[in-house]
Amino acid sequence: MPVHPLLTAMLVMDTLVLLLLTGAAACAFQVVLNWSPADTNHAQLRLQARQESWSLATSIAMWTYLASGLLLIAILTNILPGRVPGAMCGTGVLQACRPDGYRLLLLRFLGAAGLFCWQRLESLNRSAPLAPLTPVNARLLLALLPIVCLGYGATFQTLTGLDTTRPVDCCTALYDRIGPTAAADAPIAFSRQAALWLFGISSVGLSLLALVRCPPAKFKTSRWDPLLPMLAAAWLFSGAVALVRFWAPYHYEVLHHFCPWCLFLPEHNGIGFPLAFFFGLVAFEATALWALIRVSARYGHLLPADTALAVGSCRRIVMGVIGFVLLAAGPALWWRWHFGMWLNS
Repeated sequence: MPVHPLLTAMLVMDTLVLLLLTGAAACAFQVVLNWSPADTNHAQLRLQARQESWSLATSIAMWTYLASGLLLIAILTNILPGRVPGAMCGTGVLQACRPDGYRLLLLRFLGAAGLFCWQRLESLNRSAPLAPLTPVNARLLLALLPIVCLGYGATFQTLTGLDTTRPVDCCTALYDRIGPTAAADAPIAFSRQAALWLFGISSVGLSLLALVRCPPAKFKTSRWDPLLPMLAAAWLFSGAVALVRFWAPYHYEVLHHFCPWCLFLPEHNGIGFPLAFFFGLVAFEATALWALIRVSARYGHLLPADTALAVGSCRRIVMGVIGFVLLAAGPALWWRWHFGMWLNS
């Protein structure tokens, strides 16, 4: 395993998260079995006190997990490439730790999104005196613990299995797959145009749906609610493809450079970090908003803060979409205005 202070800090943070969530899960298991808010006996009062303590601990674990995730991206893109022969960015590092690297990123993303959703539901739960969502949140926490544990194991396995002896191709692998000829570029152009259209439609649809939900009125389920996760998923997929296939070369000012990990490098002003922030903001807030709408439909009469939290999520979704579009597409639009043509024309 490579030795670096940031790696040590990330592993310490992940270990702290795992310890906090394990203790919280033990309390959540007791809540699922014995929670009875109508009782005032000593056992129930002690369980309520433990639940309050571990709720705070889980919130700390959630923010720590998000911070360690950002630290992991910085390590993959700025620290480990210097330890892997031939690696210039995160692409080469992920090749060196294949196949564990992408599984690690997926598990950590799912764990972070789930904890963010739990934290938002817990904020809603604490707004009501009777805390009606306590059993629901306890079950959600028990479901999230295996994902976080798998992510922790994948992190350790990836770092210990990192091959620092065999050279990798890094970004040249992308060039080899794409090829310099127009014939090889044809399917890329098709997928690029399709991704741009899908991204535009999903951006407008997701923003409009969020704006419709923004007015401070009592939230109720509607027939349009299932569109929220579908539009969010389409926006995330098409945004990632459009960024890699179309907008990334404008940040590099190099044609056919389709590497997303180079966006995190200092020579490109680390633009990948704010892009990742807005990308994750939309993903997490859309998940939390969908959960809030579903929970409000069932427990809305007991939850006075559901409207305020949902309206806040709607506004942050719109802010995330706008911020991502401005940062990702801004250089491409400037290039088109300044030179009168697209980079690949």
